[in-house]
Amino acid sequence: MAIPSSGAISLSTIQTEFGGSNPISLSEYYAGGGLVPPGTTGTYGAVPSSGTISVRNFYGTSNVAFTPDGGTSSGARVDLSEQAQLYASITIDCTVSAVWTYTETGTGSASIASGGSGTSITFQVSTTFGGGFQFANFTVDATAGGITRYWTVSLVAEDGS
Repeated sequence: MAIPSSGAISLSTIQTEFGGSNPISLSEYYAGGGLVPPGTTGTYGAVPSSGTISVRNFYGTSNVAFTPDGGTSSGARVDLSEQAQLYASITIDCTVSAVWTYTETGTGSASIASGGSGTSITFQVSTTFGGGFQFANFTVDATAGGITRYWTVSLVAEDGS
C-alpha cells in the first residue's frame, strides 16, 4: 500500500513500503537505487536519485510502478500500439505482482489469462506470409498494492505481401 500523503511517517514506514535492511538509512532509498523505482513521485514531488533526501520526499509514494505507466482512470486510458510484419507485441511490467484484467477483440492472445496475476504481461498477434493481416485490441486494467492503472493495447500483424 502507498505511504500516507499526510500525518506522521518514519523510516520504518519507508522500509515497510520499499524493503531494505536494518539499521535503516535514508541513503538506501534513492530513486533508481534498487529499492525505490526510478521516477517515483509523491505528495511533494519526485524522490531524488542523488543529493539531499528526507523523509518528506516519501509522503504519498508507493513501491508500485508500471512500465509503461497507465492512465489513472478508465476514462483516461493510455493508448499503446504496434504494427509490424508477421508478429506484433506489447509488454507491460509492474514492480510487484499485479492482477491483470482485460477484454479482447480480434485474434490476439495474452501471456496471462484475464484475472490472473504476475509482474509482466505480453499481448501479441501474429500472421503468416500470404495470411493477410491480423489485429487485436485489448482494454486492460491492472491492480497492485491498491493502485489501478488502465491501457488500451492495439496490435496489427501484416503478412508482408
